[in-house]
Amino acid sequence: MKALVVYDPKSKFTLEALKAVEYKLAELENLELVYVADHNHERMENPKEYNLKMEKEGPEWITPEPEVMEQIKDADILMTSFCGVTRAMLEAGKNLKLVFMMRSGWENCNVKAAKELGIPVCNCPSRLAEPVADLTVAMMICECRGILRGNRDILNGEWNQNDIYNDTTNAALCNLRIGLYGYGGIGRAIAKRLIKGFGAEVVAYDEYCTPEQMMADGVKPVSLDELLSTSDIVSIHLRLVEATKNIIGKEAFAKMKPTAIFCNTARAGLVDQQALCDALQSKKIRGAVLDVFWDEPVPKDSPFLKMNNVTMTPHRAGVTTDIVPNTYNLMLQDLRRFWAGEPLKFLVKE
Repeated sequence: MKALVVYDPKSKFTLEALKAVEYKLAELENLELVYVADHNHERMENPKEYNLKMEKEGPEWITPEPEVMEQIKDADILMTSFCGVTRAMLEAGKNLKLVFMMRSGWENCNVKAAKELGIPVCNCPSRLAEPVADLTVAMMICECRGILRGNRDILNGEWNQNDIYNDTTNAALCNLRIGLYGYGGIGRAIAKRLIKGFGAEVVAYDEYCTPEQMMADGVKPVSLDELLSTSDIVSIHLRLVEATKNIIGKEAFAKMKPTAIFCNTARAGLVDQQALCDALQSKKIRGAVLDVFWDEPVPKDSPFLKMNNVTMTPHRAGVTTDIVPNTYNLMLQDLRRFWAGEPLKFLVKE
């Protein structure tokens, strides 16, 4: 059985990185791995531009590599991370039995075309749950306690031990209520850290997660209105789809406590940028934690760069050195099911 692995030489999923973990697939009998580089990322000055365009528009704007089009003709499985999977590629893969996205999203794959052609598409949900949870909790603490501001002040020769942020949210996490809007893999990983590690009170709202599942983790299920109006920290963890674009806007910020901190390490498009900017500037909320932005890199004239009530990182929540082996560990679970002719767990149903 032939697996075509399409990779971007400039991403974390380089040829060297992929070959270093291919031993994980050794148990799959008679699996031939064929690697082909995709250079579509090089059409953009900044790789982030490629990623953002792919997430917004899907893959049909790319030009499939000639070698990909040749190798896919007799491939049984197609594997890729963020390289585009177009209708033309899928149609050329006459023997394709499975497409595997080595990432939690699938925007870079024409899933509609795959379904029409009867080709199942799988992804790696929550593959970044642990590192994203680590950084999210760290950033929550940074904004609550003013850690980055304190560091900046000391470097500037200032000593502000009791500044304007010495309010109710400048407290130990065990004394705060943290609301998770979205309770998937990342939400659960964050809740585990907050509850077991810090003793925080965690509430959550998720349309697809049962109250029983939340309560089993020590999380209190609440309505969205209660989450927004009573949480000291509101952290969003949703997928960015048409229905969730700008789901946090003026009305949501108006419901939050004036001492609340808003946290977004998911996707910038979930939030109305102007509404967040207004809420921060007018002190409708106390502060924000941002790892994702509407334009990346952040424009030099962005108002967020001038605010002292925002803790920011350059979209690095999921950037770790173990991202490739972690992805393969997750992918292997469904490949085993595929090999055994069993139902696939990570099947994309959109």
